[in-house]
Amino acid sequence: MAKEQAKGTKKKQPPAIKPLPQKTTNKPKDKSQTNYYFAAAAVLVTILTFVVFLPSLSLGFVNWDDPYNLTENETLKLFATQWSWSGVKEIFTTDVIGNYNPLPVFTFAIEKYFFARNPLEHPFVFHFNNVWMHVLCTLFVFLIFTKLGMSRIAAVIGALLFGIHPMRVESVSWITERKDVLYGMFFLASLLAYIKYTNSTTSKSKWYVIALLLSVFSYFAKVQAVTLPLSMVAIDFFLKRNWKNPKILLLEKMPWWILSLTFGCINIYFLGLNDSLNSSNAVVSHSFIDKLAIGAYSYAIYIMKLIFPYKMSPLYPYAPEVPVAAYICLIAVPIALAGFLFWAFRKQKTTLIFGWAFFTFNVMFLLQIVGAGQGFLADRFTYIAYIGLFFLMAKMYDWISAQKPASILLLQIGFGLYLAGFAYLTTQQQKIWQHGGTLWERVKIFYPNSPLAWKQAANYYRDEAKDLSKAIENYKQAIALQPKDAFAYNDLAKAYTDSSFSPNTPQQNRNELLLTALQTYNDAVKYDSIAGQPDKKTAGEILVNRGANYAILGNLDKALPDLNKGLEINPENLNGYANRAILYTQINRYDLSLKDRDAYIALNPDNPDIYYERGVCKINLGQTVASISDFDKAIALNNTKPVYYLGRAQANKLLGNVQAVSADISMAKQLGAQIPAELMQ
Repeated sequence: MAKEQAKGTKKKQPPAIKPLPQKTTNKPKDKSQTNYYFAAAAVLVTILTFVVFLPSLSLGFVNWDDPYNLTENETLKLFATQWSWSGVKEIFTTDVIGNYNPLPVFTFAIEKYFFARNPLEHPFVFHFNNVWMHVLCTLFVFLIFTKLGMSRIAAVIGALLFGIHPMRVESVSWITERKDVLYGMFFLASLLAYIKYTNSTTSKSKWYVIALLLSVFSYFAKVQAVTLPLSMVAIDFFLKRNWKNPKILLLEKMPWWILSLTFGCINIYFLGLNDSLNSSNAVVSHSFIDKLAIGAYSYAIYIMKLIFPYKMSPLYPYAPEVPVAAYICLIAVPIALAGFLFWAFRKQKTTLIFGWAFFTFNVMFLLQIVGAGQGFLADRFTYIAYIGLFFLMAKMYDWISAQKPASILLLQIGFGLYLAGFAYLTTQQQKIWQHGGTLWERVKIFYPNSPLAWKQAANYYRDEAKDLSKAIENYKQAIALQPKDAFAYNDLAKAYTDSSFSPNTPQQNRNELLLTALQTYNDAVKYDSIAGQPDKKTAGEILVNRGANYAILGNLDKALPDLNKGLEINPENLNGYANRAILYTQINRYDLSLKDRDAYIALNPDNPDIYYERGVCKINLGQTVASISDFDKAIALNNTKPVYYLGRAQANKLLGNVQAVSADISMAKQLGAQIPAELMQ
């Protein structure tokens, strides 16, 4: 008992004396110092991104949608001489080849009016603006990552992955893809404001309105902004908001759901109007299962290209047959995703689910299951989507740093080398976008059986490089790959015709080339849109071109019916009116020639040659007084052509205006013209 009692009782110990806290020299972190490091990190991210994309500033335009969107965009022509609010209205009420993205076109109008009246002479302006917009997007990614709780170093890594990844080049270095950097800039700014809204306790309404207003600009920049409310749901999930609550999921985001539905419908309308949803690409021959397989295949490729951006091409054309790997992906990708999500939700891996959701939400509408493009995937489609995966890669840095602090230096070196490799690849990839030649030659390396690549390369060699032999060679290869392509036959025939007028072509070969062109036009007519394709513009062009070819060969009896039929099919073909006017002049039908020149000017009032020719036509019809205004207009549009002054001098001579004749002759002499003897008398 005594033993048990002794065991059960303990002698009370005196209370431990707590030592007084020692004075320490450690001071709380200086907030200004923290802000300094944060600002330095942000500056580092922006400077490195800008430096990596410096090569883009020396690039030109490419003959892939740049003409439609900018250099040959009829809506923008006014802005070369004046600011036009009616032109702005037209920009916001029309599409460009089926795409409704008015805000980028509006920025082109601003650049054209203030900085580049002739865009072809100032590509730097457009590239510079693309680059700084991308740099700003990179800064927004850095800010978003820090707002989502990422460490400063991890946020730098994640932002640089976004900023200098080689898959960014297409979006930044292609002027047409102003759409990506512009919609991305407002998309990310809106998300940043939305995060501030969710975290704010006193200014919630302010940040909500700011997020909404910024998002409207994004919707007007590119249809891909329709994923904005889904991206917000992913952020709600990550921030552990009650994202499934109808008040948050539906009511709070109702403006964005409505905007997404509205702009989605607008774009579907314009795509349908331009027949883009029923294009003649190979994708339309695939079954729905095939398209699903292509979508799964693209999804897997995007993930692989994130880690190692291999085989990067400006175009990834559809193959006639769906690859076996696509069918494997159709099974493997859903199984892998289902397994991943089951495990991630069970283990409450919020970060992993968020990164996957953000990526998937922003790429799923671009998997070409409903094909509306020329390729089954595109580097530009990852511009916003990759942010989800970059977030995971950057968070991996934080996770490893916390688990193994001793490996931080090694980890930083590893990420540094990885980013340096990306920086090198990105600078090299930009060279591909120098011009249409470098772009399409790159596509031909990876996809030598793509008719589009050969045709576009041929267009570049014909129109820009002025290498007609190379153009003919490329058109022939395109036709060999697609033997019933009326467009390629038409372009090849034009190249033969142009070659016949080349100073390097021997005279004896000229007729041979013209006859070859005529036969090629016959092939184009055989396969053209009259035979079933819907493009009446091209059908009219083929007949107009063949008519002009007949006229050059002296066969006016066959030339006129072709010109008439071509203009009947497409009454807006300018070359049709110009060529028929010349033909009428040759047969002394100046009255009909005058009507065609009137029709031309009604469609295009800015061609000085047509005004000069109309003036000559009026002189022959005895309308000498009226001809003076045409010569005046021609000179106003281009005061460097001596023939315009000589034409006006002839009219003034007939009218007896001696001083005016003398002034025009003097001006023509200054411009290097030889003065006809009849004007000197």
